Amino acid sequence: MSVLRRRGVLVLITVLGAFLVVVTASRTWVTGSVDDVVLGATSVSATGAEAASGVVALALVVLAGAIASATAGPRARIVALVLTALAVLAGLASVGRVLLDPDGVLGPIAAAAAGRTGSLETHSNANGWPWAAAVGFALAGAALAGLVRTPKATPGLSSRYEVPGRVATSDWDQLTAGDDPTDVGPEPRT
Repeated sequence: MSVLRRRGVLVLITVLGAFLVVVTASRTWVTGSVDDVVLGATSVSATGAEAASGVVALALVVLAGAIASATAGPRARIVALVLTALAVLAGLASVGRVLLDPDGVLGPIAAAAAGRTGSLETHSNANGWPWAAAVGFALAGAALAGLVRTPKATPGLSSRYEVPGRVATSDWDQLTAGDDPTDVGPEPRT
């Protein structure tokens, strides 16, 4: 079995990709300048969390989805993989928006710094951190694709975590099993 087809390795790669996104979100992604009456000729910058709000949350969804897809049963694994793939795509779209239109991303941030609503005209560019975040999402997506391709290699948790045929011994155990210990049944007819 190839190392890249093992469940643990694929989950680790997904976790590393999500961690890369979280780390890069705290760095400055976009820098630029604005010439405004209130601000004057000022330089403005935005971190990844400001420029692409939600990338940290999407990275955490990817992290949770990778763990869920590795430990869940077959049906839940499919749901987790689909939702995690959607989070990866949404993260790539958020990062792509910053890379394609840094002026449009930095304009509202500059307006908020001036105490206004809307957007200001800025002259900005994105640096390498959004590219690193895109690599993190792409790495996580590739590892998730590996988890999808090898369903036999991801059996979920072993049977040692199952409790076979355990008999409920207390009221609490009966409630856990889905039975109501206070239910005495119907009244007898007289």
